[in-house]
Amino acid sequence: MTVSALRARSGHMDTQDDNRLRDAIDAVFEELGLSEKETPRRAAVEERMRDAYRRGPRHNLNLVDAGLRA
Repeated sequence: MTVSALRARSGHMDTQDDNRLRDAIDAVFEELGLSEKETPRRAAVEERMRDAYRRGPRHNLNLVDAGLRA
């Protein structure tokens, strides 16, 4: 297992991985039409996507699917 994968499993990501995940999360928010006022829903979507990232595989489609199913 790579160092990056070990960090992700422990909840720690490097800046590049976090930026990629943030981009995917923002794209799902936009696709779902979630405004910044919808804090509880956005938090649920983001947590689901971060959990999917920690569990891997980290393909964008898997992350987006996790967010859309939240």
